[in-house]
Amino acid sequence: MGTTSIGLLALLLSFNAFASSSGPEEENCMVDGRRAWTEPSTGQEDAPVRDAMAVDIVGDTSNSSSATGRAKGNSYQVDMAVTLEEMEFWLSFTTTQTITTYVFECPQEFGTYTEVYRASESVVGTGPGWYSSGPVSIDLESGYHYIIAVSWDGTLTYYYDTGDSQAVSFGYHTHGYALGYDPLPSSFESTSNDQAIYHQRLTTSSLSLSPDTWAGIKTVFR
Repeated sequence: MGTTSIGLLALLLSFNAFASSSGPEEENCMVDGRRAWTEPSTGQEDAPVRDAMAVDIVGDTSNSSSATGRAKGNSYQVDMAVTLEEMEFWLSFTTTQTITTYVFECPQEFGTYTEVYRASESVVGTGPGWYSSGPVSIDLESGYHYIIAVSWDGTLTYYYDTGDSQAVSFGYHTHGYALGYDPLPSSFESTSNDQAIYHQRLTTSSLSLSPDTWAGIKTVFR
């Protein structure tokens, strides 16, 4: 074998060794005439992760009223699907009462609302402040309307602002629900807006694609 043939053979063997040791080839494509590189998959595509929590406060303490054995709530139009993590109501009482929190849903703003959540707890009042449902996990679907309400079996003071609606991170407060008594039934009609925005604080979270999924579809131009 001549010197030239030996040199070519050595070069070929060296190239093959480099190719076999350099690992999987990056996936390449042409985008607008430029070479693009797509990051490799990590095998965890579409794993949902929670975004940062959102906290919405509606209403205020500019108006108040006292009542016995009633229920008050707000209706919300959901434009972005979220999970309700906690609901709080600004109330004032110093006795021991059974406080019940609720979530009802309806396909439209006015119509029959059907219960999706209810929980009752004996609470010792400490005066004015936020009274919480505690941690919950209630899916609020985009395109639906939800009444989030509280009822009580004793006498307390509740607080509200007046107005037609108020924006929240996942949609809008659309009307106040004022006609209920403790305890609320499993379904009821809501047919009018009482122009009250009851003072509530809602904590929600939303789902997004995992960072690995975004990495898998992200295109980096070189």
